[in-house]
Amino acid sequence: MTCNLITNAFLLHSVRRVRLRWNRSDLEDISEFKQLMDAVDKYEILAHLKLGEEGIEHLAEITPKNGDMGAIKQIPTFEIREIHEEDGGTFLTSVNLTHTLPMMMLDLEKIQLHPPYGLDSDGLELNFTGKTDSMKRLLDLLKLMMPWDSISVQSVRKNHGDVWRDILTDRQVEVLRTAFLMGYYSEGKNVKIKDIAENMGMARSTMGGHLKLIEHVIMSKVVDDIG
Repeated sequence: MTCNLITNAFLLHSVRRVRLRWNRSDLEDISEFKQLMDAVDKYEILAHLKLGEEGIEHLAEITPKNGDMGAIKQIPTFEIREIHEEDGGTFLTSVNLTHTLPMMMLDLEKIQLHPPYGLDSDGLELNFTGKTDSMKRLLDLLKLMMPWDSISVQSVRKNHGDVWRDILTDRQVEVLRTAFLMGYYSEGKNVKIKDIAENMGMARSTMGGHLKLIEHVIMSKVVDDIG
């Protein structure tokens, strides 16, 4: 009933962005998620590197249990392509994901899945943006295969300044604002990624991934606008 009400409200208000949350306990029945939860304390996807029929290649920050990446390598739908660096038991890694559900979600037309997202101690959170008809199909699919525990919807923003809020997550806006105010983009300031990471209480590799993705999103938007 709740899922149906949310779906109908989505259609009525032309919602474009949806945030879905699953508790860890509700992911136990999905074998790949169960395997992943048994193997890691945290798995955060920072950026999509390549999307295609062969999978979702992405840059992930992985904190394996006991500092051992071996268990993750045993999960059939997670292919470790390269481990770039390790920082305090957390690994910055390129991974190719071939799990059926995310592949089906990304196959829907006009749907965007926004990094960063992933599995943490509380559960799984995903952020989507898309046209109303496509988002309805996505929600209908998830109601059948993977019902969510909580949902947050945002209506279309029409102010020019809010365009950036439609393509950047709240976390990305926070990271960008902090980096800018600290002088990361100012000449002569000599502010390093490590400095911003320490200010925000995150690993340097995580901050580097955030900034790389943010800059890519912004430049893609600029290039699209200038034609």
